[in-house]
Amino acid sequence: MAKKTVITKVLDANAQDGIIEFPQNRTLYADQFTDNAPTTDDEREGFKAKNLKEVFEHYQPSKEGVMLDTEDGGSVYEDFQFRQIKDFDDDQLIAQSELMSEKKAKIDAYNSIISKLEKNKPLRNALKDKDARESFKNALQSLLAEINEAE
Repeated sequence: MAKKTVITKVLDANAQDGIIEFPQNRTLYADQFTDNAPTTDDEREGFKAKNLKEVFEHYQPSKEGVMLDTEDGGSVYEDFQFRQIKDFDDDQLIAQSELMSEKKAKIDAYNSIISKLEKNKPLRNALKDKDARESFKNALQSLLAEINEAE
């Protein structure tokens, strides 16, 4: 039988605001996820939705002009759309961002190289020797120069 999570609002005479109990194994996002102010009386009074899908369809939350830092110290502004709860996951946010997608691809490539280097015992042994390491470095630089010439 599944457990039901209930969030209750507790009002205490000494408390200035209501306190909402929230389970420890959940994440609560509390931010303004749209740049648009409410324009109708219905929006000001509160929209009555039956499920999250209706909330996302009605409000269509988005965040425009989010500043992200580039590797060279510059800034890029990107927009994010939220159409369902999973859009707040790291992978979904990265998928919406060109800059973060490029950075993730580089990180994945570096991690793949590191993993292969850790598994390659002859290469690890060669890198321990100073002369062999220098030869390997020169070979890689030569390959890089050939690749750059081919472009």
